[in-house]
Order: sequence, then structure tokens, then C-alpha cells
Amino acid sequence: MRKFYRGSAGFLAMLISAFLLSGLFPFPSARAETAADITLRCTLKPGSGRKNFQKCTDRNYRTSWTSSGGSKAWIEVTAPKGETCSGVWLQWYDHPHAWAVQVEDESGKWKTLQETEGLFLSEYLPLPEGTTRFRVAQAAKATRKFTLAELRVYGGGTTPREVQQWTPPARKADLMLLAAHPDDEVLWFGGALPTYAGQQGKICQVCMMVPTMPYRRLELLDCLWTCGVRNYPVWGKFPDSFSGSLSRQYTHWPKGRVYEIVTGWIRRFQPEVLLTHDLNGEYGHGGHRVCADAVTHCLELAANEKKYPKSAEEYGVWDVPKCYLHLYPQNTVDMDWGQPLEAFDGKTSFEVAEDAFRCHTSQQETRYAVEDFGPGDCTLFGLYRSLVGEDILKNDFFENLP
Repeated sequence: MRKFYRGSAGFLAMLISAFLLSGLFPFPSARAETAADITLRCTLKPGSGRKNFQKCTDRNYRTSWTSSGGSKAWIEVTAPKGETCSGVWLQWYDHPHAWAVQVEDESGKWKTLQETEGLFLSEYLPLPEGTTRFRVAQAAKATRKFTLAELRVYGGGTTPREVQQWTPPARKADLMLLAAHPDDEVLWFGGALPTYAGQQGKICQVCMMVPTMPYRRLELLDCLWTCGVRNYPVWGKFPDSFSGSLSRQYTHWPKGRVYEIVTGWIRRFQPEVLLTHDLNGEYGHGGHRVCADAVTHCLELAANEKKYPKSAEEYGVWDVPKCYLHLYPQNTVDMDWGQPLEAFDGKTSFEVAEDAFRCHTSQQETRYAVEDFGPGDCTLFGLYRSLVGEDILKNDFFENLP
């Protein structure tokens, strides 16, 4: 039987709206205008690769535009007449690229205003007020070809909420979520990221075993950003292979390498809470089984300085205070993803998770959906291990933590 979160949340949202409209709560009479996407109204001139240039403005992550390398890797942008540009957002196809924003000086030479280090697949750079013409170009010492999935130019106004401005992976995480594939982070864990990252502002680090296809990595970034995650995820290098058992999956993903990677992530991010898959693989997927199996072993490995000494030396050891597994049958908790969240304008964390799953556009024709009922219920977890005592209230992964 489906849980009735959405109906009760909707009723509460109506009450909140009524209070606001009644004047009991003051609110600003005017809000700063949000910058519009003006990409298709700008004049765009690439330094090379003009034939296929439209592929980086078609809003399709499966396509990309490739430039020549070196000095010809640039795009000149001119705003529509009478308008200005406030920023530019680039989404790289298969690997991040160090890039710069340039403007023309009085002598006609292009000078760099700012540049990136090329750490993220998705990056945004703001532009000085009044900018009407600029270039996206190579950062200093960068020479590779551009392989760009999407270019987005924004007009005057405040930066839209959907524009991604990532911070590096966490130095110290509140919550670490280990998942096998992009989309698992919401399918099986529901409102966890919207609740803890988006609403509570906790540092949530997502670790993904399979990098899969380039377009699915960009979908993952869209999903995480929608959930309120701001720390860039990390990916393993394991192939996107399927098997129906743990032992067979370990023939594709060598067990020793898996344990070494997961142990290293635990030590690197030092989470207070570690969250991962069902021991039975949700619906039996070997990759999900491996995540759960690895966590149950790596909790102890990460605390032992004699195991995998390279990561122990680099990050130190870490004994995770709390670990939850999806659908674990002992010490169970039933998370309420039905509460309206102020950070998401009153949407529930379950509704945000549904929105976030829709960011995985390549997966919308599959049979999968975020569900708070049935065998894959995204609200059901079990406390696998705790250094701070058993849960009493059973409604918060951080119960008993300071």
C-alpha cells in the first residue's frame, strides 16, 4: 500500500500559502530578476569545427562538439543587441577541460579575466557587469581540443538556481553515499540527499562505482544539484557490467581493488554516516551487492592502519560512527520523506527525489521509478553498525551524533 506522504504535504503547503497570503508573514514586494538563458539569441562564432558546432547548443548530452586544439579552441560570444551577458556555463562531454573567459582590450588583443583548473565536467564563470562580447578559450598551458556537450550563456540578472557551481569533493563529509550507478542515488535512497544536503546543509559526498557513459555523468550532476548536493562526486573506474550474484560480479570487479578503493574513500572523506545498498542487491544486481559487501568489510579495514597503508598514510585511518544499509532487516528505520522542505519551496524530499530522477533523461523509458512502497521502498533502512549506540527515535541517520 502506497504511503500517503504527498497528500498530507500538499495540504500543509496549502495552509502555509494561506498564511502567507493573509499577510501574517512579510515578504519582499519585488525580487531580483533571474538571468535568462540567451544562448540561441547570441551570435556564436567558434574558432574551428563550425560544421558541427550546433551540437553544443542542442541541449542533448549525447551529442558534442569538438574543436581543433591549441589556439583555435575558442568560442566568441556576442550578446543580442541591447542586452548583456552575466555568465557562461560549460558542460564537457567526456573529461573536464581547463578554460578561460576573455575580453578584448583597447589594442584588440584578447585578455583573460579568469580561468578554471579544469576539475569539473560542469563549470560556470560569471562575467563583469555590462559584458556584451567575450570569448571562451583555453586556460593557460591547456592545449587539448574542446569536447563540449553544452554551452549556455545567461543574460543580465541573478544566476539561476539550476546553474551548477561545484565545490571540490569533501575534505570531511557528514554523510557519504556509496552507490553503484548514476540514478541509484535517488532510486534506492529517496529523499536522503534532498533532506540532508539540500535542507539541512550537511556535507554529503557521493561516491559512484561506475562512471558509465559520458552523458550519464552529466545527468548525475544534474540530479545531485537538484537534490542540493554541492560537493562534486567521485567515480570509480569499474565497468558497467551486470551479474546476478556477488561472486560473479567480483569476476568483473576484482575484490581486492574494490576493497582498496572503498577503504580509500572512507579514509579520505571521513563520514559520520555511511549509506549504501541492500545486501541482496535491491533487485539482485551484482554491482549493488558489491557495494554493500565492500562497506561491511571496509568499515573495519579503514580503521586499521596496517591495511592499504598507502591511503592510511595519505588520509589517516577512520572508524565510521554509523552505517546504514538500504532494506537491512535489523535495527530498522522508516524514514519520513514526506515532510515539506523550506529549501525546496515546500516540496517534500520524496518529490525532490522524483524531480532529481527525471534529470536522468536516458533512464526515463525504463521500468525504474522512485518508490516509497513495495520491494524497493526508498524509506526503509537498517542500522548495520554504530559506535554511538542504537537508534531510539529511528527517524534520523544522525541520531546520537553531536
